[in-house]
This record gives sequence, C-alpha cells and structure tokens, in this order.
Amino acid sequence: MTVWRLRTRLTAWFAGSIMAILVPFLAGILALEWRSMRAALDHHLSEDLEVAAQMLVRFDSVVGWRSTMDTDPGYDAGPQRWVEVYNSGGEPLFLRGVPRSAAIRAAIAPPPPGSQGFRTLKTPAGAHVRTLTVERDFGDHRLWVRVARSEDGLRQDLSDLILLFSIGAPLGVLAAAFAGHLIAGRALAPLGRMAERARSISAEHLAERLPVENADDELGRLATVFNDTFARLESSFERLKRFTADASHELRTPLTAIRSVGEVALREAHDEAAYREIIGSMLEEVERLSRVVETLLMLSRWESGGARPALETVDLQAITDDVVGQVAVLAEERDVTIDVRLAGPLVVVCDPVMARQAILNVVDNAIKFTRPRGRVTIWSRTTAEGQELIVDDEGAGIPPDQRERVLQRFYRIGEGRGRAEGGAGLGLAIVHWALTANKGRIAIDGNPAGGARIVLSLPPPDASRAAQNRS
Repeated sequence: MTVWRLRTRLTAWFAGSIMAILVPFLAGILALEWRSMRAALDHHLSEDLEVAAQMLVRFDSVVGWRSTMDTDPGYDAGPQRWVEVYNSGGEPLFLRGVPRSAAIRAAIAPPPPGSQGFRTLKTPAGAHVRTLTVERDFGDHRLWVRVARSEDGLRQDLSDLILLFSIGAPLGVLAAAFAGHLIAGRALAPLGRMAERARSISAEHLAERLPVENADDELGRLATVFNDTFARLESSFERLKRFTADASHELRTPLTAIRSVGEVALREAHDEAAYREIIGSMLEEVERLSRVVETLLMLSRWESGGARPALETVDLQAITDDVVGQVAVLAEERDVTIDVRLAGPLVVVCDPVMARQAILNVVDNAIKFTRPRGRVTIWSRTTAEGQELIVDDEGAGIPPDQRERVLQRFYRIGEGRGRAEGGAGLGLAIVHWALTANKGRIAIDGNPAGGARIVLSLPPPDASRAAQNRS
C-alpha cells in the first residue's frame, strides 16, 4: 500500500478541489454562452421575419414580393439564411436564398400545420439550421412564413471555446497544484522542524522543547501542547529518579544496619542477653524494611489500578475509634493525649480498608510529631461535599510552601525529622492515593493552636452514586 506524504495529499486535495469547482463553473459558462448566442440568433431571425413580412405585397388578389425572386446560386456549399413563403396548402410561393440542393431542401421541407415558433433542423450534410415559422393572414390569404439562418457559426464558436477550456483548465489546475505544493511545503516546514527537534529529545535531554514560531496558529498550539507534555514527562522522570534514589536509600539503610550489627556480633563472643539484644535490633530493622516494601507494593498496586477500592457504606466514627485504640499505646509512650470529638455517625461510601489505612497514617503522624504532653484532637464536620474528618496536632506544623510536596513519596520536611521517628516519607502519600481512589481529597492547613491540621474529605452515599453514574 502506497502511503502519500502529507504535503502530497494536501496538494492532491487542493488540485481536486480546484477541479471540482472549475469543471462545473466552466460548464456553466459554456451553457450561458450558448444560450446567449442562441438568443442573439433568435433575435436576428425575428428581425428577418419582420423584414420578410414587409416585403409581401398584394396585387388585386395575387400576393407578390417587392423585389425580384431568386436564389443564391452558390449556396449549395452551406446554408446561411433564407426566407420561405407557403400558402395554406403547403405550396411554396416565394423562396429567397433557399439552396438548390435537393438533400438540403428535403431537410427543410414545408413546415407541418401548427409548427410555429423556433426550431433547429439538421441537414443530411451535417449542417444545422435555426428556423422561425409563423402563420400570417394576408388579406384573404393564409400564409406560412419561415425564415432560417445557419447555426454552424455559433456551433464552431462554441467548439473553439470548449477547446480553449479543455486546454486551459488542466493547465490552470496544474499551475494551482504546483502553487499549492509550494504553499503546503512552506506551511508544513515548522512541522518538519518540530519533528527533527522531537527526534533529538530523549530521556537524557528532556529539558529541550519544540520551537514555537506562532503560538496562535494550529501548529503553534500543537507545539505548545507537546512542550507541556515534555514538561510533564520531564517532571515524571525527575520524580522517578528521586523515587529510585529514595527507595534505594530507604532499603539500603536497614540492610546496612543489619549488616553492621551482624558484623559487630561476629567479632567477639557475647552472652545470651547480648545476643538477644543484637537479634532484637536486627529484627527491628527487618520489620522496618518489610514495612517499606509493603508500602511500596501497596502504592504500586493503587497507581497501576491493580487494587480497585471495594466501595461500601461505612461509618468513619467506628473506624476512627478502632484506630485510636490501636495507637493508644504509642500516644501513652510519647505522653500525648488523644481527644476525639466526633459529632455522631459519619456515614460515607469508601473502601473501609483504604479509609482505615489513611486515618491510621494521619493519626500516627500527628502523635509522632506532637510535642510531649501535647494533644491530638480528632473532630468532624459536615459540608456540602460530604463528611470531613479533621486531625489537629501540636507539633512544628508544615510550612505552606511544602504542603503539596509532603504528599509525594519519600518526601520529608527535614531529612532527619522523619527518619528519627522511623518514617520513610510514605505515610501522607498513602493517604493521598487512598482518598483519591475513593473520590475524596486531603487538605493540609495550619492548626490555629499551633501545629498541623489534616482534613480528610469523603463523599456521602448519594454523591458517590451520582459520581459513579456520571463515570
């Protein structure tokens, strides 16, 4: 299968469009020109008829002609014009200019009764004659008067015009196609430059962009869209690089700790208590490593769509009470008070496992970063968008310029801050993905009493069903 280049296709479409417009246009011109020439010929025939009527005279009871009746002796070569007068019986009274050829005269035999008006006759020799026949009362006589002129001159002019159009139209279309080819090449030149630049952009050169010569035309908008795509791709690659580096670091840290503890234990003999302590330290690092791997696998499944939320109607109050019971020991160890102020049942539609994980991560972070003898307050409110669960802590808070970034994987406000608390910078990333998968959202603000405020929003049952119907 032959694949035409875009420039060639545009040229072909342009030439075809010109031809499609030109052929009916020229055909219309020919039709109008023929109609105009025929109308002029008919006008001359009408004038000939008036002259012929004035040439008839009446002598007593005999109809006569004002001039001598004769024929054109050399008219056999082709009829030009003539006048015929017949009586009511079809007998010729006057024939002026009528050719003497029997074949031609047979073709223009006396008009049949009732055949008045204009007619076109074709002789055996191929000549065309235009006639005008009328019936006139001349005294006591009823006469048929017919005038005729040759149409061959008109037909020859029309043939010359057709020949001119037949030669000129294809040449005009070829010239237009050539011009269209040049114009298409000039118009598509920016597209070619964009293709060359795009071919040079690779994973190592994602900072390059396509040239935008005119941002207001179609090619400019296309280049802008591609540049935006490259910018998002560059950002994705940067996040992937950071993720790879952070993941490697998070996985390498516990492995290094395990190796170091093991090497120290092998250098010299220890008693049973020391070995137990060493093994316990190694198991803590193994547990931390397992949590990081499990969290990464969870995020990977959610992002790839492999783990779809099992939506059902749940009460966030029950889930929150369960989470608070689970982290009560941690809060007691850190001397942090948990104050739950939920205003009755919080009925929403979500995946209970994802919702529990999100609430657990937020409350766990709030406890870890709240100052000793501080307070973590969990309260709720109902809005037009659904139910909101708010967690306020009394820690250092999250700076406004970093509230979006903390939702990214492995991001920490301070490199030592999260690691000292045993975190990997994945907690809020999990919360973000869990709420997004359940048609909810997370918002980060400042606690008026000092610290951070995390707002978890989930839709009510009616809103969730409406969203599913729209999707």
